[in-house]
Amino acid sequence: MTDTVFPPSSAPPALPGLLSRLRGLPLYREALADVSGDAAWASVPFLTRERLSAAFEAGELLHPDAVRVHLTPHPGGSWLPEYATRADLQAHGQAGAAAFALAGVRPGDHAQIAFGYHRFAGGWLMQGGLEALGAKTIPFGPGETEAQLECIRQLGVRVLVSAPSFAQKLGEAGARVELLISSGEPLTSIAGRREKVEAALGAVALDCYASSEAGLMALETPAKNGLKVLDGWVYLEVIDPETGAVLPGGERGELVVTHLTKEAMPLLRFRTGDLTRMEHRPDGVYLPGGVFGNVGGMLKVKGVKLFPREVAFWLAGHGLDHTQHTLRLWSHSGADRIGLAVRGSGDPDALKADFQKRFAMKLDELTLDDMHEGRGVLDGRS
Repeated sequence: MTDTVFPPSSAPPALPGLLSRLRGLPLYREALADVSGDAAWASVPFLTRERLSAAFEAGELLHPDAVRVHLTPHPGGSWLPEYATRADLQAHGQAGAAAFALAGVRPGDHAQIAFGYHRFAGGWLMQGGLEALGAKTIPFGPGETEAQLECIRQLGVRVLVSAPSFAQKLGEAGARVELLISSGEPLTSIAGRREKVEAALGAVALDCYASSEAGLMALETPAKNGLKVLDGWVYLEVIDPETGAVLPGGERGELVVTHLTKEAMPLLRFRTGDLTRMEHRPDGVYLPGGVFGNVGGMLKVKGVKLFPREVAFWLAGHGLDHTQHTLRLWSHSGADRIGLAVRGSGDPDALKADFQKRFAMKLDELTLDDMHEGRGVLDGRS
């Protein structure tokens, strides 16, 4: 694909105005003090969850015009507030409406939302865009399989908005819808998972990427060729998690998000910790493989970055027990070696070949054992 949108190394549109506006907020006043309006985008510092936590404790996040407060998970296991003004809710809703329309949601559709509305309020992130589009939203919340099933049947629900695991459960209980908007768990990044969910529901299942901090960020279209970024709402980058350098299109790294218009608590180069790739196409920016892991615990093996969470997604795609595996590293004659033991069965040679194709490194040892009891333990040897 040709990079006809802005290249990965460039700044988002209207950078000087964006920085001027954000410089007036307590959250960014110190960080942007020495960053001029015409500065290179790479000189704009990153925002982290730890910095948001410190800002919350210092009373720097509250906005006087905020009308809603979502809660977002905190690095220490608690939560942080995410403020929004009326203009923020409207802008997010309009961006979401455009994305949902491309996904195939129609005005007048009954759309049942099976995400929570309290504390970590995923349901609200979806509802605004659906209502702005003109859908009839059903803010159901999670769980209650039988009640959800009854509602789908009685109201003729066409669109289900749900985590893929719960959507599959509903389908296996007899639910039938035409379209699933899936978020909250991996869908496209685990091989074969979409197909299982679609077969259970009799629906087209599309992947959506959102977070409580940033709102909706990217959503698939029925072409199923990647998640299209809501580029009027957010500007996304992919960086090397070690150096912070912006990576060329197609390389996997950490996703960074910037709000383009948000008034209350806007994110500026916020490090999500999520692992993805990005492509710039003539019609916009895409995440071609969705989000397929987390950068936490990154390893350097044979000169290649390896992310344990991505390995877990790969195992799940092969029907192996990603919750019970051992990833082992050691050195032999000065060279890195890597071994993997996992509970399950399969063709070892085929699995080794696919591991090398996926992670660009040879798997030196592979043990398949239905009785394996390890739980993702990393064992380094010298």
